[in-house]
Amino acid sequence: MKAVKLKHRFLAASTLVLGAMLFIVPLHTRMASGAGAVAMQVDRIVKLAIMEYNSAMRAGDPSRWTKYFTDDVKRNAPQASQDGLTAFSDYYAWEFENFEATWTTKRMLISGPVGAVEFEWNAVHKASGTPVKLDMVAVIELAASGKFQSVNFYQGTARHAEYFSDAPGATKAAE
Repeated sequence: MKAVKLKHRFLAASTLVLGAMLFIVPLHTRMASGAGAVAMQVDRIVKLAIMEYNSAMRAGDPSRWTKYFTDDVKRNAPQASQDGLTAFSDYYAWEFENFEATWTTKRMLISGPVGAVEFEWNAVHKASGTPVKLDMVAVIELAASGKFQSVNFYQGTARHAEYFSDAPGATKAAE
């Protein structure tokens, strides 16, 4: 009788452990793939937004680019900084009016909701016809809404500072 009780306890304990494992392992796998899924989603949105920048630039319609950003977006770059969608949109209206540009991605690194994009910005300053080429890095952060809440650009602008001195939000570094 004692052996039967032990056998039932062993089976009950084994069933409990096996049941817990069957619950925990898929949960762990879902959580691990969840982090990867966020990175894949950010990767997809960043690529889509960059394609839209180029398309919007060709069409002369900056709203097709700015639609990817939140109302409280923050943009920082050596030549100009903006805070809020209105200032952000004003900057891109200025950029689209003054340049014909193409964004060519060299490589991307995505970590959670943040993407770092190394790219080449090839442009022609419309008023002077001068080619402007900037090797840049953009660090873009995605908000929970699925739109970008910040974008920080890093590049050397000393050679082309005169083309950005009248940009909305221009900083002294660009003057």
